[in-house]
Amino acid sequence: MMKVAVVTALWYEDKFLPGLFASLERVEYPADRWEVIMIDNKNSLVTRQWFEANVFPKVGKTLPQVTLLSSDKNLGFAGGNNACMSAAKERGCEAYYLLNEDALGAPLFLKEAAQRMGENEMIGAVQSFLVLDPKENGMNSIGNCFHYLGFSYCGGYKMPVRDAMGYLRVRAIADPDLKISAASGAAVLLRASALARVGMFDEDYHLYHEDLDLSLRLREAGYLVVIEPASTVYHRYEFARSADKYYWMERNRYRLLLEHYKLGTLLVLFPGFIFSEFGLVVFGIMNGTLGARLRAYGYMLDMRHWAEIGAKRASVQARRKIGDRELLKSAVTAISFQDVSSPFMKVANPLMAAYWAAARFIIRW
Repeated sequence: MMKVAVVTALWYEDKFLPGLFASLERVEYPADRWEVIMIDNKNSLVTRQWFEANVFPKVGKTLPQVTLLSSDKNLGFAGGNNACMSAAKERGCEAYYLLNEDALGAPLFLKEAAQRMGENEMIGAVQSFLVLDPKENGMNSIGNCFHYLGFSYCGGYKMPVRDAMGYLRVRAIADPDLKISAASGAAVLLRASALARVGMFDEDYHLYHEDLDLSLRLREAGYLVVIEPASTVYHRYEFARSADKYYWMERNRYRLLLEHYKLGTLLVLFPGFIFSEFGLVVFGIMNGTLGARLRAYGYMLDMRHWAEIGAKRASVQARRKIGDRELLKSAVTAISFQDVSSPFMKVANPLMAAYWAAARFIIRW
């Protein structure tokens, strides 16, 4: 079995830790082949004391080696997980399992994901079968969807668990690998050697789209991003709306488009992008997120950021083994995430689908 580190970026002090570690104590994996590395993004005395009282005494008994890193500033999801993965790399780990602090792994979640990755050296990421907790609420993600205009959302969100398993069984007939467009960073195993080639999370993303960006970089370099139905993780997930969240999502969406698409693709999609932005401005006025959108525009209009975007774009394009046509083969044309449904989407989704029907015939590169 490959040597794996379960890595987690912490923020909520002891809110989720009891459940998280209760699940880790039940993990069925050779004790000498896995460890836990976490970082306290809040640098909290509460978190440190909780580990000292409830975790460290169990190391070597019901838990493997556990390391708690700290930071004097909030590194965000991207920076926090990068710090953990860097520490795991120094310890000789062959893969890193990213597990959200509000997630609970089933006993075999790690073993099944690692076995799947071991089947093919070109598998760069294995997302687990991510179920909402409680499971009666259905699925969290059966692979994240990637919209051709850069949006991303949880695939199969709130689909009944039994239906999701049936859907994947049918899909496996045509696609035994069960490839997905993008993996959710809440529960995914990443191959260390693949990240050594394409890089870890882009810390400039800080929050949101960093898992989509990494998934695209893996796919562009020829790696597979897949889902493993036998690896189950339960996620205490709640979709939260906030102006800050919209800012990071939109700011990072703009960056992602510029960094990943070839120039020809950007030109073909530009009219559709502008049309969608007019609609999103109206949507922002209606739901109170216009200020966040204007902040995102301000970021993109600040020329100080274009040098780093250009450098990232050059790096991404230099490693590519597949073109945009292949990259976008699995892209979706509609936004169907239940928690952002609105009358606006009933109009926008058919228009975006029609636009893509024409654009995909032009994009041959």
